[in-house]
Amino acid sequence: MKIVRFTKNKNGMYQLTLENNIKVKVHEDLILKYDLLLKKDLDEKTLLKIRDKNFIYEVYEIAFQYMKNRLRSKKEIEAYLKKKEYSSEVIASVLSLLQEHGDLDDYTYAISYLHDKISMSHDGPNKIRGDLEKAGISSEIIEKVMPSYTEEIEKAKIEKLINKQVKTNHHKGSILLKKKIQDDLAILGYSSTLIHQSLNGKKLVSEDLYQKEYEKQKNLLSKKYSGKELEYKLKQKMYQKGFSNDFWD
Repeated sequence: MKIVRFTKNKNGMYQLTLENNIKVKVHEDLILKYDLLLKKDLDEKTLLKIRDKNFIYEVYEIAFQYMKNRLRSKKEIEAYLKKKEYSSEVIASVLSLLQEHGDLDDYTYAISYLHDKISMSHDGPNKIRGDLEKAGISSEIIEKVMPSYTEEIEKAKIEKLINKQVKTNHHKGSILLKKKIQDDLAILGYSSTLIHQSLNGKKLVSEDLYQKEYEKQKNLLSKKYSGKELEYKLKQKMYQKGFSNDFWD
């Protein structure tokens, strides 16, 4: 069958018009592979091969569009195509094609993901490591990229988050605030050792806040207690409210 006309469409696809007005969609890679620009002729066997391979390219384009907004890991692409009910053979061929074209590289995905999280999120290294594992990134690649999240960066982020918590939690005593900070930073994936180092000896509550709560509780408790008993009850109540003995005599 002779090729009468080539018409270029979007996404690297061509429409071939054959004799008898038969129209066939063909990816440009296949036009080059089968040398169609020069031959301008197709036998039935070659046409069937092209149609089978072209389906792979159609699915490839679907996967490529899925990757347009952000990089995806091999596992994510595989899961996406499985959800669309493509066969395992088609998915394997598409993944191979993506890798051949340089569109799919788990190392590039991992390093890009890490740098984005460092610059645009509060996530600590442990959380990022876990997210990469969920995305199907191999431990070998993870170990290669994670050193980019240096201890210096982690300490700076921890310090910034602690200061933010201190500014926004005016009603909490130092004990409760310290626990909240530790819990929040642990969930975000920061090192417990570095969290402890950053909090060690740090004043989380101002003396003014302590004094305000102290006077409030003293006024309430003095209605029932006095002397040493009042002093004991007052310290007990302040501790229950989350205030440590930082300002006690």
